[in-house]
Amino acid sequence: MKSRLLILVAAILLGVTAAFMTVRYLDDATARLNADAEPVQVMVATQDVPRGMTAEEMLAKGYATLEEVPRRYVADGAVSAMSTIEGKVLATSLSSGEQLTMARFRYPSAIGLSYSIPEGFVAMSISANDVKCVGGMLKPGDFVLVVVTLEPGPAEEGAETQILLSKVRVLAVGVQTEVEPAPATSQESQTTGLVGSTEPEQRATAVTITLALSPADVEKLVFAEEQGSVRLALLPATATDVPVTTGRTLQSIFE
Repeated sequence: MKSRLLILVAAILLGVTAAFMTVRYLDDATARLNADAEPVQVMVATQDVPRGMTAEEMLAKGYATLEEVPRRYVADGAVSAMSTIEGKVLATSLSSGEQLTMARFRYPSAIGLSYSIPEGFVAMSISANDVKCVGGMLKPGDFVLVVVTLEPGPAEEGAETQILLSKVRVLAVGVQTEVEPAPATSQESQTTGLVGSTEPEQRATAVTITLALSPADVEKLVFAEEQGSVRLALLPATATDVPVTTGRTLQSIFE
């Protein structure tokens, strides 16, 4: 009789334990399902995107948008804000509806400058010292005005200064193509003479500024360099429209 009672008690305890474990398992499973179903905002391609497009271009052209996706379907390294891939270019093409991931983007220096050139443009480099390139503070990704001064021959009217190109993107400064490059060591600064060197004598050393230009603007800039002098003026990051000017001559400089 006693043994039967012990067996009954053991069976009841096992049943209670099993019921408790089952409830706990169901609660955990429900929590996991709810977590997996929780919406997460990620950037998704709105159409097919070719390799080489910058993150900024994708956003400006509406090629990527922020969408809510269940957590279970969020890709590893999914991009939730374009600021995390700022200055980078798409290393592999994207299909419409595909999530943007960090692994898809690289700095231009890692995959070649040609992949950071906007569609319909070409890259052209000009020589520029600190005076020409805003005190040596230009960075890839900046936008500049290209200003030209032409000095006609004696039979023509006097010199004229005018904005030649109103908003031009800087692709590279010297060999620097990254938006936020690592600081150069003192030895590198002395040997390269690139923008950012702390030595005054190096800061005057000429570098090259590579710009993204349309073929027609390439002709204008080459002609301007051959026939006059060119300077660059840095535009603010928030600039959208640039006022149109008529240029200045000796007769109109004080107007």
